[in-house]
Amino acid sequence: MEDEASAAEVDNKVSAAEEFDTSFLLINNAESRIMSIKEDIESGTYTAAKKNLKASRADFENAQRILNDISSDYEEENKDIQNYKILAEGGLDRVRSLEYLLIAMEHFDKSLAYMYSGEFNLGKKELDMVNGALNESSTSLISAKEKIFRIDLDSVPVEQKNSFILLRADLETSGNMCEEFREMMSGMYLYMDGSEYLFNGMNYADTEKWGKAADEFGNAADKFSESQKILEKLKDSECSEVSVEATEMYGFLTMVQKDLPHLEAGCRYMENGRYSRAEKEFDMISSF
Repeated sequence: MEDEASAAEVDNKVSAAEEFDTSFLLINNAESRIMSIKEDIESGTYTAAKKNLKASRADFENAQRILNDISSDYEEENKDIQNYKILAEGGLDRVRSLEYLLIAMEHFDKSLAYMYSGEFNLGKKELDMVNGALNESSTSLISAKEKIFRIDLDSVPVEQKNSFILLRADLETSGNMCEEFREMMSGMYLYMDGSEYLFNGMNYADTEKWGKAADEFGNAADKFSESQKILEKLKDSECSEVSVEATEMYGFLTMVQKDLPHLEAGCRYMENGRYSRAEKEFDMISSF
């Protein structure tokens, strides 16, 4: 009789396995997309990234809705439900973080476009918006990290534990990337200032205002040197999004820095009427 009663009790227990499996699949789909979103952002395919972010947001929200509406009479299922609620909430934070990162990248591209067209004030305004978006991205990432790290790995089924460990590692990497991007922006302001001085110097040289041109080239060299110090540290970043951009800019600055002393010296000689010495300095210029 006791065995029959025990069997009946088991039969009457409520399981949420089916609903949990659905939410599990939704979260896995969203997580898989996040990996491709990062590749999209890195390659500059922002339209695809936006579509995938929208889809991931929907999957996390649907999973969260399901998990909030279910409960189970089985202790292990309830542990899984609580863990995946946190995972869905953290996932939405990660989506927000990536949305702001995407906004930052778009403004960064615009800042470069304005710089190359000589519209430096507009370029600096875009850099301000980059920093604002990076701050928002970092805030959402910190929130995601706090949630995900609350999950006790000992409460996670052994077959899923590696996924949680990888997720933690990814959050650490994303946090480092965000900090390095912000550091790179401090170098970019200097890079932009140096470019403006260089641009002005070239214009003064074209109109034979040699003293002013020399001053601008000297200022450009100072700003570029400061920018180089920041970018040099970021060339070896483990985040390719940071290292590639930093390496390209550092390479350009290295090339320009070789020529700026000759530009400045040549303009000084021109200002003082020492034309043959000026010509020798200008002949040593390779970048312009």
